[in-house]
Amino acid sequence: MPSTELSDFLRIAIDIQATPFPGIHIADGVAVATDGVMLVAKKFDVVFLRGEGAISPKAAKALAALAEETWIGSVAVVGNRVTVTARSTRYEENVGEVAGEYCEVKLPEFYCPRAPVARMLAVLTDESRGWVQIVENPRIKNVKEWSVKEFVALVSNPREGYELFRLKDIDDEHRYSVAQLRKGLRLFGKNSRLSVRRNAKGWLAFGDQWGYTFAVTPFVKHN
Repeated sequence: MPSTELSDFLRIAIDIQATPFPGIHIADGVAVATDGVMLVAKKFDVVFLRGEGAISPKAAKALAALAEETWIGSVAVVGNRVTVTARSTRYEENVGEVAGEYCEVKLPEFYCPRAPVARMLAVLTDESRGWVQIVENPRIKNVKEWSVKEFVALVSNPREGYELFRLKDIDDEHRYSVAQLRKGLRLFGKNSRLSVRRNAKGWLAFGDQWGYTFAVTPFVKHN
């Protein structure tokens, strides 16, 4: 049985991470990836995801591939070292392939600079930045339908069950890339109940009941 929750997050995180913050950053059971404009995070059980450090893009790809093939029991990170427990299989006469024991797998260590996870997440709750909740469980269907070349803005009065975005107008101060929104909103499944917050600079933060977070900064109109 594959660990799809882990592999799906890693695939999205790998797609988003970039210089100056390459890799997947781990601390206190939280995995974070960012390129400085977008950020994705997932809160895992601290028994499942342990330690502190940075999983390099190469190691993250290897871990994602393993998680797509078998059940992962735990992931331990110390600096750039990653140790995984993964379920094996064995053959039984008259039965075939059955689940086996958990085996310890040490991934190759690849250098990756570490980033301050707590500080990055604190930015998303810092009251001095003017964060306010703007809506619960809006629709985001339009984002999936518009061209990735489009830019959008928030509707003037976001409401639960109604579309959150509209195509940008020439006078909109804050604009969001459809391409960037699509990348990050892949985190959330059909059963996610989204909570959306915005700060004074137009940053958006999406979260759900499963511990996923996606944040994105806007393009700002300059006069």
